[in-house]
Amino acid sequence: MKVPAIGSFRWNVMTLMGGSAVAQVIPLLATPIMTRLYAPEQFGALALLLAVANPLSLLVCGRYEMTVVLPRTDREANTLVQISLGVAVLVTLILGVGLWSVRPELIAWMGVKGPGIGTALSLSPLLFFFMGAFQPLNNWLVRKQAFKAMSVNRIMQTSAITLVSLALGYWAVGSGLVFGYIAGWALYLIMGRIQAAQKGFRLWPVEGDLIRSMMRRYASFPLYNALPAVLNTATLSVPVLMLTRLFDEEATGQFNLCRQAIFLPGMFIASAFMQVYVQHASATVSDGRPVGPGLRRLLRPLILLGGGLALVLMVAGPLLFQWVFGDAWEQAGGLARIMAIPFAMQFVVVPMAVVLPALDRIKAYSIWQVFYFVLVFGIGFMGHDTPETYVTALAIIESLCFLGLGVYLFTAVRDHDAHLDPVAP
Repeated sequence: MKVPAIGSFRWNVMTLMGGSAVAQVIPLLATPIMTRLYAPEQFGALALLLAVANPLSLLVCGRYEMTVVLPRTDREANTLVQISLGVAVLVTLILGVGLWSVRPELIAWMGVKGPGIGTALSLSPLLFFFMGAFQPLNNWLVRKQAFKAMSVNRIMQTSAITLVSLALGYWAVGSGLVFGYIAGWALYLIMGRIQAAQKGFRLWPVEGDLIRSMMRRYASFPLYNALPAVLNTATLSVPVLMLTRLFDEEATGQFNLCRQAIFLPGMFIASAFMQVYVQHASATVSDGRPVGPGLRRLLRPLILLGGGLALVLMVAGPLLFQWVFGDAWEQAGGLARIMAIPFAMQFVVVPMAVVLPALDRIKAYSIWQVFYFVLVFGIGFMGHDTPETYVTALAIIESLCFLGLGVYLFTAVRDHDAHLDPVAP
């Protein structure tokens, strides 16, 4: 597998960042309109849908989608995409039946009565299938360095989410945000399938012997990474569930807008670095080259962007939200100010963490993911008088966890590079 040149790496990052920027500008421009078409409770319903769909979508492909960029040959990678999609169909059926069976109990546990919550939970199996099945196709595009196609797909997705949500909000459809999000992911999956086919992916023929061989070779991904990865993403869902349970749907909606307006666009930009770097890191390790130089080059722009984001939120978060989204959303700006530092730390650390599987540190990364989930889940039972006190405790825990992950990440890279060159300091 060829290591991309530095210039090519930078161009690929800029291509994805450009697509991410356009993809995020569209919904950001529309958000001030949507905050006037939809109430905080309706944003809360969308947050609860994503709280269920985001972690479960990671189970859909059994984590085999992560392996698509690893093999040396396209024949093996094509087979891994086939495996991922086949597992997606089976797991979606199992998870869908399981979720439907506990839906009344889940609604009762959260203590919500709005009809939007029932609609969101009912449609969540459809959403997490779209979200999960898209990933192996997208990783095929990463393998092929089809970053322009990936940028186009992102723009199409966010445009569909925005247009459908605005139209349904104008027509006063209460669950318009939910339907808009599902429509956008459906289009994302369709575009990913078309683009992957254009870059050589074939759904047929299926080679049974090769499928069994690939599943055995990469068995560590479903065995050691599936559950911890779900817990890692579920950690993002825990605050949504806890805020709804401890306070109300309005508090959930305020927190959701905080993340929707700041954290999610930031992570879209970070994922541009991540999706380019994962292919670069895998090729670097596979060819026996040092990882540290490339990682340090990635670190500098991430720190500048993440630090700038944190500074803006800490200085002007509440006023900015009130001015852009309306007086009803000043609390969301206050929550964004509290979360500024952990937002920035995730922006920096998460894209670089994709090097850990390539370094065969997946078990240690899984242990960190479990530890992170347990801490965030635990603070929900400590007793909090206001949403702000809960979010402050959350910010402290997340900052410490991502600081620890960053330290471990650079330690692992240093050890790898020192092993390649024993005389290195």
